[in-house]
Amino acid sequence: MELGENQSTKVYVCHPWVVPRLLDLQINESHHTSIRVIEEEYWRQPLIEYLEHGKLPEDSRQRTYIKRRAPRFIFYKGTLFRRSFKGLFLRCLDKEEARQVMEEAQCGSCGAHQSGPKLHFRIKRMGYYWTTMVNDCMEHAKR
Repeated sequence: MELGENQSTKVYVCHPWVVPRLLDLQINESHHTSIRVIEEEYWRQPLIEYLEHGKLPEDSRQRTYIKRRAPRFIFYKGTLFRRSFKGLFLRCLDKEEARQVMEEAQCGSCGAHQSGPKLHFRIKRMGYYWTTMVNDCMEHAKR
């Protein structure tokens, strides 16, 4: 649905803990440079570029794939979220963040050493998503 310039709509947030509140954010001015080496293709970047700038990849198959998947995602305040089937927004993670979340959900203070499918379900309930989470949770539970 597209709204015109003078139109508005209400957006209901069922679980506000998934999307950070604007007033809770504190802005500290500091000058830091962080560098992250990206060795494999970053799965979120083509979606972010399409949602933020309307830019699509050169490959026609990738272009179709991005156009088909993009309606399930939003890019809000520098963070990519995926809409779940229940309508909640799940924060999209990269490989390192996903590893940390699996470790915390499996063995951390809130962990209970679940099986792979249970671990996957628990992580989704925590509000996180990445493309290979089912396989990663199965592999993590085996170790």
